[in-house]
Amino acid sequence: MDTLNSSIKTAYELHGCNDAGQWDALIDSSPQGHIFSKSDFLSSLGMPYSCHVVTDSQGQVLAGVAVLTDGLKMVQAPFAFTPHQGIVFSNLVCLLNAQKRLTVQFRITEFLINELLNIYSNFSMALSPFFKDMRPFLWHKYGKKKEEQFDIKLRYTGFINLQNFNLNEFLSTVRTVRRQEYKKSVARIQKTTDLKSFLSLYQQTFERQGLNISTDTISLVHRICEHALSKGYGHLSAAYIGDRIASMAFFVKDAKCAYYLFGASDPSMRDANASSKLLLDNIAEYAHQGMMRFDFVGVNSPQRGDFKLSFNAELMPYHEVHLSAHA
Repeated sequence: MDTLNSSIKTAYELHGCNDAGQWDALIDSSPQGHIFSKSDFLSSLGMPYSCHVVTDSQGQVLAGVAVLTDGLKMVQAPFAFTPHQGIVFSNLVCLLNAQKRLTVQFRITEFLINELLNIYSNFSMALSPFFKDMRPFLWHKYGKKKEEQFDIKLRYTGFINLQNFNLNEFLSTVRTVRRQEYKKSVARIQKTTDLKSFLSLYQQTFERQGLNISTDTISLVHRICEHALSKGYGHLSAAYIGDRIASMAFFVKDAKCAYYLFGASDPSMRDANASSKLLLDNIAEYAHQGMMRFDFVGVNSPQRGDFKLSFNAELMPYHEVHLSAHA
């Protein structure tokens, strides 16, 4: 990868990327890439967005970032149901040796911060768990007024490694109550496209917790799911007890990872232990499909976070970065 050595001293260039195929290829090949920055998912959100790539003087793509926009502002991250849409690095950068990679990634990130602040009146994004070097954000306008520096928030998600996955062995590692629920459950797990039933259960799940969910939110969930199913990267799964649906889950996937995006259960059938079987059977199926990992998509609230981690998910940190305005 020595062909990139000169770019460490070469001025970078920022370009808009309107070619969905080129953009998605970058996302699929990048260690920081994820479904939430792919063109199909971005289109499903119903928000204006822009994709930018960083190139060297030879025109080689080194990095990219997708930005949801509201006029000349970045939409406050994370946008609903999109945990990450931050900076990704191409394989040209990621395959450098460690010392060169750190230098190049640091300088590209600095470049992107400054360039994007010249375009937008704020800066807000949630970075991938595989984006490791936060120094360009920590050191932005180092020593200057606090309001000119980034607000950096620590967040967590949970991963399950699906390589060499064996369900029986994995069951021995999950919390005892989950293993017992799985073994007790007589639920039949089946793929479905019944979004109407799913959205009904989704609303009931929130109502049981005393939470109101807006019609706009329901419409967004419906649009995300419908788009994902039609494009082939979404999967709706249901747990049946007899002919009744006890629990449902919606997953999305990219080239490397499957993501648990939405879950819902019938409040009157909570004793059926269906949700544990629903999740574990789908995790095993994604391992069978060759996915590298399963992402629970956030463990940032006490009850839901504890439920997700009870499946022996590995705690993975990531960061949100925000700068409210610039001079």
